[in-house]
Amino acid sequence: MTYPPLSQENAEARYDADNRIVFVRYHGALTADASSAVYEWLETLIRTYGSETIYGEIWDFREVTQFMPDNIMDARKNSRRINLRMDTKSIPVAMVVKDFFQEEILRGPMKNVPENQRKSIVRNMNDAHAFLDAWHARQRENTE
Repeated sequence: MTYPPLSQENAEARYDADNRIVFVRYHGALTADASSAVYEWLETLIRTYGSETIYGEIWDFREVTQFMPDNIMDARKNSRRINLRMDTKSIPVAMVVKDFFQEEILRGPMKNVPENQRKSIVRNMNDAHAFLDAWHARQRENTE
């Protein structure tokens, strides 16, 4: 299965069908337009192939230089919309950040809190992959 990647001024997204992982990379000043384009791309992917085809998502924020105010609200709205419209509870999400500042931006307005076990903030790609694997292992343990 091949799904076309997305390339915007401040965002790229691609689906690795072999590993079943969605990769999103943001860079520069992150705007609502970039965020909306990624969420539209992701929603179409899930609608086309189903959430069960996605092992996990890795969102890389390390090259973001500024989170524009319109982006924070737009991303939160789009994330909530996808979660309500589609079954995303089986898709873990790792958000890769470069520093405490980025972590706090994602933790606050994006409501990424410890109680939400499906999402995690990590500092590198190895930790992102490890989180996806650990999340799936916990899900298997809970169903046995």
